[in-house]
Amino acid sequence: MSMIDMHAHYLSPSVLRRASAGRASVDLAPDGRSLRFPSGPSRPVPPALCDMADRLRWMDERSIERQILGPWMDITGDDLAPDAATVWCRTMNDSCAEDIANEPRFGALAALPMVDGRAAAAELGRCVRELGFVGGAIPTQVAGVDLDEAGLEPLWESASELGVVLFMHPFRVLGGSRMKAHFLNNVCGNPFETTLAALRLYFDGTFDRWPDLRILLAHGGGVLPTLAGRAAHASCHAPGFDRAVDHPDSILGRFYYDTILHDPRALTLLMSAVGPARIAAGTDYPFPMILDRPTDHIQEAADLAGLGPDDYRTIRRGTAEGLLRG
Repeated sequence: MSMIDMHAHYLSPSVLRRASAGRASVDLAPDGRSLRFPSGPSRPVPPALCDMADRLRWMDERSIERQILGPWMDITGDDLAPDAATVWCRTMNDSCAEDIANEPRFGALAALPMVDGRAAAAELGRCVRELGFVGGAIPTQVAGVDLDEAGLEPLWESASELGVVLFMHPFRVLGGSRMKAHFLNNVCGNPFETTLAALRLYFDGTFDRWPDLRILLAHGGGVLPTLAGRAAHASCHAPGFDRAVDHPDSILGRFYYDTILHDPRALTLLMSAVGPARIAAGTDYPFPMILDRPTDHIQEAADLAGLGPDDYRTIRRGTAEGLLRG
């Protein structure tokens, strides 16, 4: 049975060429491998991020029928001035659209100039209507500003009206120097960031204002599935809440989740908490935390959870098909 990969990353080689030639809002660093932003250089761009041929070979070996290409969140430019951020994101989106125009096995999520909510909304609309993109990618914060305080109401409105998914993926993470050892900025920082951002959006009332908004959370939703009950309890018994949540499902049911948990037992817990219809397969291609055998991961978890073939299909592709149909 084939799979749809909802969590993968891509950067067109033409973007690097434009940056190297000084024809983009962002410059290539002297090392020829990193991009320079106001807050500092990016990590080196991995060659596999830009290699379409090797990507297709890798997909074929794993029965991945279709892959939805998201931007590498490190380089979406949340520290650029609004005009520069818009030009930079358009450069990435247009180049991606050109690269996949004749390859039906790919869809794309738009890079968005998150520093300006109206500009982000406009770019999402342009990419969906003119380029055929299936949604957009959003970070968990905008250069230190949480999403519920970043002026993003126009973006939520645009995504809701278009009926497209927004894929939430961390870049900047909490923890500072405590996260520098042992790759903990990724191992812990990414899922903690996702959890924090999801809970802030929920308790801010974002989904009350935009009930049709669909957000897919990276890395299995972080620790949201295990903390939702704690958050629901706090809303009834602790200060700082303007609503009481009577059950964790009220929180969990507002989001969608990918399968990138690296332990089938953890994925089994997610399956139990939110159900197959809220879970979409992902790989994190081509980064170090990639799920190299994604269908095996899902199958083992489904077996542990006692799920049948229909639920297995839902996770491998059915949830993704629903998100992509709008």
